[in-house]
Amino acid sequence: MEPLIKLQKCLEMSGLKDETCEGYTYKIKSFLNIIDKEANKITLDDVLEFLRELRYKKEYCIGTVNGYRNAIKYFYEVVLEKRWINKKVPRLKGYNPLPSVLSKDEVIEFIELMPKEVYKVILYTMYSSGLRVGEVVELKVKDIDSKRMQVYIAKSKNGSARYAILSQRCLKMLRYHVLQYRKRYGYTFLPDDYLFPSNRNNSGHITKKTIKNNITKVVDKYLSKTRITSHTLRHSFATHMLEAGADIFQIKELLGHKSIQSTNVYLHIASPALMNIKSPFDGDMKS
Repeated sequence: MEPLIKLQKCLEMSGLKDETCEGYTYKIKSFLNIIDKEANKITLDDVLEFLRELRYKKEYCIGTVNGYRNAIKYFYEVVLEKRWINKKVPRLKGYNPLPSVLSKDEVIEFIELMPKEVYKVILYTMYSSGLRVGEVVELKVKDIDSKRMQVYIAKSKNGSARYAILSQRCLKMLRYHVLQYRKRYGYTFLPDDYLFPSNRNNSGHITKKTIKNNITKVVDKYLSKTRITSHTLRHSFATHMLEAGADIFQIKELLGHKSIQSTNVYLHIASPALMNIKSPFDGDMKS
């Protein structure tokens, strides 16, 4: 079987997110085009040389090079069925900056810059519940539990389901969004309908790309010196929850992290003052 065809078949059954599969496909095709060698003759030396070129000649950042390594490793092991040796092709290590976080006021100011009301509602939902962009666009009417004030996430990044917190203010926004949609289009939402529908694509809901593109446009137009992505709202949610007194393990569950290590990063971001943490030098000391 031709390697790229086999790759697609393997990815279809892998359980990986669509975004990850698309990224792997692009990176593997780029690798094969540059190597210009029959796939079954590719060696780990070829992989190492390719990654070295990305890092030191093209000056790709460490995260990008490691992303290519992940994709090629999958291709090498799963598609070519060859033995991968981590010591032969190690992951690059380096400086990992802390995530960018906005204050509560900055979150509102940023969201209010969005060009359409529907985008504002989507971003407020992301921030108030700590959702990923891929999770919010796939929300259905039945996923909003107003009695228990929860949002049901049918499938998160790691493939498992979870409940996220539902904000009272956000619930009012969602109800208003549904009402306006009914008035404008004469459409009545059913439980299995997407909360943010779209007739422009086969998925039936607004796409992640649409939301990300609009965020980029707003940042480029108004906040060009600020580092903001769709994930910034999720980082801000977690940080603000921690500052408000939420337990780090509670936040882990709300975010759907597999490991507490992923959540612990917010301990380095949260404001000590807002967490009522004081320096021992400011405590009672004997003169």
